Amino acid sequence: MPQVSQLPPPYSRDWVSFPPPLQGDVDHRAWAFQLAFENARELVRWTVLMTFKDWQQEWKLKGRDVARGNVQQAYSQAPEELKLAVDWQLKWDIPIILRTADGRRWHEHVRRKEAGTYEEVLSPEKFEREFDAALPEVQHAALDTFSAWKWFHEQAVIGAPYRHDVVSSYKAASRPLKRVVCFVLEMAIDWCLQDTRQVIEWEEDINRMVEEQRAHSKRWNQSGKGAGLW
Repeated sequence: MPQVSQLPPPYSRDWVSFPPPLQGDVDHRAWAFQLAFENARELVRWTVLMTFKDWQQEWKLKGRDVARGNVQQAYSQAPEELKLAVDWQLKWDIPIILRTADGRRWHEHVRRKEAGTYEEVLSPEKFEREFDAALPEVQHAALDTFSAWKWFHEQAVIGAPYRHDVVSSYKAASRPLKRVVCFVLEMAIDWCLQDTRQVIEWEEDINRMVEEQRAHSKRWNQSGKGAGLW
């Protein structure tokens, strides 16, 4: 496995110590990120650095090793989805390597289910907030899911609801349809779904992927401990 520095972090792990002053043109969000980074477990810090390196989206430091002393600058230059990914790793103390925004969504899906906080069906208010926050192509997929569901289950041809009708359409929908539409938004899917079986199959794939990555994490931890790196 790639080597992790045996040197202590650049400042104390306890919360009364603070990161170095802001470096260059980085913002306070990058400073807060480094504070969380330096107070994380060594294994989590290593996976965060690997996430920077392995992130598949094009960005300035793609494929390059990020030194600990440069995490503020790396974070400030990272695309938003990468920032969300490494923030998520540190917030939940989860030592996995994320390469795409989908990976973060998959792990968050499982984390919330295991914590008992997952909502298959959102309230109309939460649904509207999630819809408004989604990318245009995901919004279109959610709207098309209403008509695809109608055709698949009733062989009825209806047009997708307009944006100003989406909340009323959601309120009138059956619980299974609500579940599917919410899943489209949660996973940022850019094509429509038509049946809950698709969600179930998707979740099975997610669970399998998460378990595989957790197994990798255990091996990384054992290797790091065996090498005296943490």
